[in-house]
Amino acid sequence: MNDQELLSYIYQNADMGVDGILKVLETASGEKLRGALQSQLSEYDQIRSEAMQMLRERGSEPDAPSAMAKMTAKVTATVNTMRDSSPQSIAEMMIQGNAMGLTKITRRLGDYDGEDRAVRRLAGKLLSTEQQNIEQMKQFLS
Repeated sequence: MNDQELLSYIYQNADMGVDGILKVLETASGEKLRGALQSQLSEYDQIRSEAMQMLRERGSEPDAPSAMAKMTAKVTATVNTMRDSSPQSIAEMMIQGNAMGLTKITRRLGDYDGEDRAVRRLAGKLLSTEQQNIEQMKQFLS
């Protein structure tokens, strides 16, 4: 996997994170939970912007996540929050999404054969963000 491929993946992952959190915020209640989600939203938005900038500096444009992936994520979030919009349920859903993102970025980092430290640093930042988000959401499970 080269620099552009990893940066494009980082962009897509962060973009899906932004979309997912925006959807969940429509029904999330509780000041503390909403604050945590807003914080995560800001982090994903910053990572997405940085990935886009790095891609453009390398003469490339980010590939948007597929329409099907975005639609599936939105429908899943809508159905899950319609069924149960409690902080516990939202936290569980967010943890599952972060765990999936953590697994995928770890796999992508293993496939990365580039040597650009800035690209590797941004991938590490995404990985760390996924881990921190999981830890942050655990407090809402009980």
